[in-house]
Amino acid sequence: MKRVLLFAALLGWSAIASATVYKWVNTKGEVQYGDTPPVGVHAVVVHLLGTTAAQPPPASAAANPALSNAAFAAQALAQAKAERDRQAVDSDVAAAHQAQCAKAKQHYEDLINGRHMYTQGPDGKRHYLSSAEIDAARLDAKKQVDSLCGSGQSM
Repeated sequence: MKRVLLFAALLGWSAIASATVYKWVNTKGEVQYGDTPPVGVHAVVVHLLGTTAAQPPPASAAANPALSNAAFAAQALAQAKAERDRQAVDSDVAAAHQAQCAKAKQHYEDLINGRHMYTQGPDGKRHYLSSAEIDAARLDAKKQVDSLCGSGQSM
């Protein structure tokens, strides 16, 4: 019976010991501890019961808690700007991809619908394609559409 009670006590103690505890400085400059830090406040995980010790904050941040919150706010703003920039780049890439896909589709449709296809030589003269050359150009255009737009897209 003693073993069961000891086992239950150790099991409960290990659950408490594994809980995450955060440390932060509030707006009044007071150090606070809790299991969930407030939103927008820089919090440090505190390791308890013989686990690895937390990294001490830099001396300047420890001396001036408002500076650490300001640094955290500046870091959060920088991260938000980086995220907006990444989203803008993703949007630009998607728009360019759609434009390339549309251009490839139009070229393919021109090759399918056209009867007398030609290329211009370096001297500016037209070189009319044979049926075999037109078929090869159509196949190349279809491959281009498939690679840019995905093979499952319709024309």
